[in-house]
Amino acid sequence: MDKPNRDNIILIGFMGVGKTTVGKLLSQRIGYEFIDTDDLIVSTAGIPITDIFSRYGESYFRILEKRAIAHALKRPGIVLATGGGAVTDPDNFFFLKERGCVIALDAEEDILWDRLKAATDRPMLFSGKPRERMKALLKARRPIYHKAHFIVSVDDKTPEEVADEIISIIRSDECISGKEKRCGK
Repeated sequence: MDKPNRDNIILIGFMGVGKTTVGKLLSQRIGYEFIDTDDLIVSTAGIPITDIFSRYGESYFRILEKRAIAHALKRPGIVLATGGGAVTDPDNFFFLKERGCVIALDAEEDILWDRLKAATDRPMLFSGKPRERMKALLKARRPIYHKAHFIVSVDDKTPEEVADEIISIIRSDECISGKEKRCGK
């Protein structure tokens, strides 16, 4: 496996896993600018993500997301937190892996549900059975997340501990061992 490009640090993973929280901490610690693609989309569109989904649908949101990713990674020195579905587009994932070190944050299903069950701003969970919807999305997306350069479990860790672990990873490739890329489990 080629060494990942460390010009940018890109955090992927399911909604509620802590990409934004960890990304902000990480950017402060390593001196990179922090960008959240969802914030960039809202800023550009001028309306909340829930409104984008309800007015224009998910496919339009994914177009805006692809543009936001391309815009954010025009230069080096970025910690980028992507939306949970950003990497379901193979072109996005390829682009992200070309432009930086992609780190998937991972959490157990019950932890994610505890974080998401009261959320009113997660359009992908809008359904009569949000737990089942979350479980189905997680099952479909987790194999994609696990194609990242590195995988970091956030279970039973503070955001500070996760940021510290990522800093260790980007300074060393020691946790790559054959096909196993899990760190911190």
